[in-house]
Amino acid sequence: MDGSQASFTPEEICEQAKGNVGALSLLLLAYARDRGQQLEEAALFCGRIFAPGWDEVPARDARTAARWAALNMVSGGGELRRLEGDTRHAESVVGRWPLDEDLAFFGLSQQEADTFYGLFTPIAERLGLAYSWRRDGDDVTMTFSAQG
Repeated sequence: MDGSQASFTPEEICEQAKGNVGALSLLLLAYARDRGQQLEEAALFCGRIFAPGWDEVPARDARTAARWAALNMVSGGGELRRLEGDTRHAESVVGRWPLDEDLAFFGLSQQEADTFYGLFTPIAERLGLAYSWRRDGDDVTMTFSAQG
């Protein structure tokens, strides 16, 4: 096969990238656990590193933060179920992340994988927002609220 025939469609690249992002998130947690580190701290570490990249989000804009958080989780394989709210309080609901087969591949429990949602805590703090998340079955609700 010559070089002109060796190409990938944008859809193939996007699908591969989505799988890689989700896998790297779980790999980080598996690595931290293997090293005896707190999984929560691994997620917070990532959040602190990524937080400056969120400076384009207007400070105290809960809706934009919830949208960006959902987009990040969807880019790793999740599915957007709901996004609602305003600049003071917003929620995004993401489902189907991670998949059971991905948990099994990395040897993680759902509870261990869920610690990754803590990633958005330092990001929210940088934006002047409060952040929390909760799992309800297959769905995870991420909530961002203006403080004060």
